Amino acid sequence: MSQLAEPRTMTAERPGGDALVSVRNLTKRFPITRGIIFQREIARVHAVEDVSFDIFPGETLGLVGESGSGKSTTARLITKLIDATSGSVVFDGQEITGYSRRQMRPLRREMQMIFQDPYSSLNPRQTVGQIIGSPYAIQGGERNVRRRVQELMNRVGLNPEHFNRYPHEFSGGQRQRIGVARALALSPKLIICDEPVSALDVSIQAQILNLLEGLQQDFNLTYLFISHDLSVVRHISDRIAVMYLGHVVEVGSAEELYENPKHPYTASLLSAVPQGTGGGHHRVVLAGDVPSPIDPPPGCVFHTRCPKARMVSGSPDEVPENCRTEFPPLGEVEPRHLAACWYPLKAGEELRQAAHR
Repeated sequence: MSQLAEPRTMTAERPGGDALVSVRNLTKRFPITRGIIFQREIARVHAVEDVSFDIFPGETLGLVGESGSGKSTTARLITKLIDATSGSVVFDGQEITGYSRRQMRPLRREMQMIFQDPYSSLNPRQTVGQIIGSPYAIQGGERNVRRRVQELMNRVGLNPEHFNRYPHEFSGGQRQRIGVARALALSPKLIICDEPVSALDVSIQAQILNLLEGLQQDFNLTYLFISHDLSVVRHISDRIAVMYLGHVVEVGSAEELYENPKHPYTASLLSAVPQGTGGGHHRVVLAGDVPSPIDPPPGCVFHTRCPKARMVSGSPDEVPENCRTEFPPLGEVEPRHLAACWYPLKAGEELRQAAHR
């Protein structure tokens, strides 16, 4: 059984130099309409709200949160697979938010995605050689495509002689390696990994994660790694951003965030991670359900479930007024450690389960 490589030795320092990707106040609201011929908007889904973060060259930024928190939508906004409602995305010094499809075409070489399901993301009617070689067919610039594709297959651990096989002839882990090879084809600067190992067995997850780390070192890649698995994210990430209900609520180095979480939501997530995999905090079970993104609560979107707010108020039924009425800005609570919370956790402080009824 393959084992994960040891977690990286992290520091709180941000990588030097200019950011490869700068996201500022990024917002996406999907309209909900009624009517067949004459449609009218009746509500909006607040999928991503006022999200800001940077990704620096050569680093891996982990993006974590529950299902529906806005992680995948954020990835698609960065790559302009969908258009933002508002906000800004700067990629490699270029403001791309308003770019047309034609303007984005040359930049597609520089940003690629690895998708969650390694089978549905591959065309079952194409051979592996056609799939991995498709970026060359679209973008051009490669004379001996077969040779290059077989080199990529060999680099990701596939037999180059299987060039003419179809996706159904490969296992799940092998199919994900095909997706990795396709993403590498045009030598991109940024690869967005959208839950790339969640559909795989644990032993295969370790192999794919170790492959991604090796490729990053060999090709100087930058990753945005999206996952809901906190133990996986800790092993591969340099810094981590935590999302809840469309908002980024905490950003910090992996070591600092896991050892000293500042936002109550982050602390509650970490408390659910089994000991020995990066967890070990006192288990906290959050009250209630995640609010609807169609009608998010005012103020801090976490206040309806927040144990720290109830610890501050001293009552299981009340939260401070500023939590109910004002969304806290994402600010620096410690050097290079950001949290969007009016009452961030102190070092060593644990959430009290008694805060819930």
